Amino acid sequence: MVNHVSYGIKSKIRQYPNLLCGVYIKPSWLNDSININGNASFPAASLIKIPVAIALLQEIDKGLISWNKVLVLKRYHYAAGAGYLRTRKVGTKIKLKEVFRLMLTISDNTATNMVIDLLGGISKTNEKVSRLGLKNTKLVNFLGDFKGLNKTSPNDLVTILEKSLEGNLLKAETRKIFKSTLLSVKNKSLIKKGLGRYTKFAHKTGTIGICIGDAGIIYLPWGKRIGISIIVRRPFNSLQGQKAIREVSSLVYRELT
Repeated sequence: MVNHVSYGIKSKIRQYPNLLCGVYIKPSWLNDSININGNASFPAASLIKIPVAIALLQEIDKGLISWNKVLVLKRYHYAAGAGYLRTRKVGTKIKLKEVFRLMLTISDNTATNMVIDLLGGISKTNEKVSRLGLKNTKLVNFLGDFKGLNKTSPNDLVTILEKSLEGNLLKAETRKIFKSTLLSVKNKSLIKKGLGRYTKFAHKTGTIGICIGDAGIIYLPWGKRIGISIIVRRPFNSLQGQKAIREVSSLVYRELT
């Protein structure tokens, strides 16, 4: 089955010669996975918020940071691109739990920079991310990283999402909060578009001019799940990226369920 689906995805990707597609898919009921450029390093865009979030959650689990901690918006936190907090005044105070929600559900770049700052800055945050064991993921810049210097891979994202949402990487309560937040992500225009009506998708998207992607875990109605990440390097702002992701997602759902 996996070989058949992999062949279908490769055929689909060949229809988009201007795109570089990375795909990693891990069904929970199989010992095999689909890996098409899955270990390649791609610009992370807002997908970097997944490992940053997990690094924060580990600090919370250790008791080093509290959900009720009040953060203060500083001028250097401001970021262009997605977000609500960039419209607020310097000095605005906001609880960490709300900053975390904004970072993931609406992909708030300013909120993400506040979390990175809380974790000790870029270098310290990257050290925490590297300890997650990801081979192709690195935080280089604050958000928004429109040049794509922050990096990740489809395999890294599926692996860390499985460990954090379905494994023992996080404590049960923290895991529950993380899963609920990812299920509430507002952007459902990529992988979710290709899924069946009754599926749930805990995920995060990422978009910059040169790259677009989505990564998460599909929860099927009958109790099984599929870890999936699709990242596409594209000509600047090409809509082919979204189209390819939706078509691959639809193919995967059709063939694996």
